[in-house]
Amino acid sequence: MLRSLVGSEMCIRDRNKVCAGFRQCGSTKGVDGGAAWDVPLELRCANDSALTGWSESPEYLFNVSWWRPIPYDPARPWVDTDGKWYVMLSMDGCNTTTKQLPCHEGGQLMMWSSPALRGPTADWQQVGPVFTSNATVLKDGFLSKEFVTIDFIGSLEGDAFGDTRIFLNNVGGNGGGDGCCDGTTSWFPFSQSAPGQPFKVEAPGQGMVDWGSFSLKPSPASGTFGVDLLTGVSSRGLSMARTLGSEDANQVTVPGRRTLIGWTGPADGAAFKDAAGVLQGSAQALPRDLSLNSNRELLQRFVPELEMLRALHTTRTDTTQAVAGGLRAEVVARIGSGGGSVTVLGDGTSQTKVEISLLPSKGLVTVNATSLGNTAVRAGPLPQLQDNVSEWSVHAMIDHSIIEIIVSNMTALVVYAAPDASCPGLVALGQPKGTLDVWTLNPANN
Repeated sequence: MLRSLVGSEMCIRDRNKVCAGFRQCGSTKGVDGGAAWDVPLELRCANDSALTGWSESPEYLFNVSWWRPIPYDPARPWVDTDGKWYVMLSMDGCNTTTKQLPCHEGGQLMMWSSPALRGPTADWQQVGPVFTSNATVLKDGFLSKEFVTIDFIGSLEGDAFGDTRIFLNNVGGNGGGDGCCDGTTSWFPFSQSAPGQPFKVEAPGQGMVDWGSFSLKPSPASGTFGVDLLTGVSSRGLSMARTLGSEDANQVTVPGRRTLIGWTGPADGAAFKDAAGVLQGSAQALPRDLSLNSNRELLQRFVPELEMLRALHTTRTDTTQAVAGGLRAEVVARIGSGGGSVTVLGDGTSQTKVEISLLPSKGLVTVNATSLGNTAVRAGPLPQLQDNVSEWSVHAMIDHSIIEIIVSNMTALVVYAAPDASCPGLVALGQPKGTLDVWTLNPANN
């Protein structure tokens, strides 16, 4: 079995050839008599510009060996500012220490470099570990296994420092996310003194691409605020996030669009079952464009191409009067600094709905879909209002059972619900203050 080196939707362009990269997940025997998981990274390149014919014989880059079988999950190779090619693989930090699980050191990024990607001038050499961490966004959670399905990007829009790199990791995606994250995607802001050197984590530190797997602690200590109120072991919201969409395959040093996609689910409870009670499969998340603010905080917004699905548009201002959005709707609410809420998928009663609340006193965004089959109130940090900004924005995309929410382009949550097929999908502000825009949406697959 092969695992994609660059992602199933991504390729590398080298010397006017488009190549796809792979890493064998296992073999009947290892390279040079090693363990069965000691296997090389490889490329297969297209033979024509239409990408209809591909080389049948792989081009091997270098062998990979570790103390135990792990997926390795490479990031896309890139050319850095020194003109050399680099690639990083997902490891744990115990290859030179205990060689035991749980691994106290957590995950580790191992780097290789070469003057060329492939061909006679390629000479891939191991640089060594460039980042090791067992940290999660929760103080009482830690990572005790390898990083999983990583991505590595840079040159993002809005980067005031000019050198910020973003590392994406799915915390506990193969297990080992002890007390946190259920395999959902986190991000680190990195800087680096020079190509090939270790990475430094910059402020604001690790964050989450999506908070849909986080819920409220049952008995928090008095005075607890923000993320410290959360537990991270509920079912997944969004995971396995990767980027695509750049005009250049090099998404580290070449400026361009960075568009993130991932998996939604699997969720638990009735919210992840169809009308017959059968569990649904995971789905691809809606694409999000990434950028940075002046504090190196990751920003995300739904791609503008989704606006072509918009149909009937209704606006409400300073009223709790509901709008019938249906089971496919886009919602943009603006709520002032005192906080408030917006409800979606309402059925006309006060009990059955999904309520999105902004709670400044707790420093949280909460999404309560428990009346529609979700097993917990989901929550993430409420973004701080930036200078000269007096309100938060809540942007929600509702697609039947899947609700994707982004608050002020920072805190995102994917939450599942189980509305009845006859639900009018009522949308309303929870207080008579603020603005609300609702679009019904045309189906994308017609």
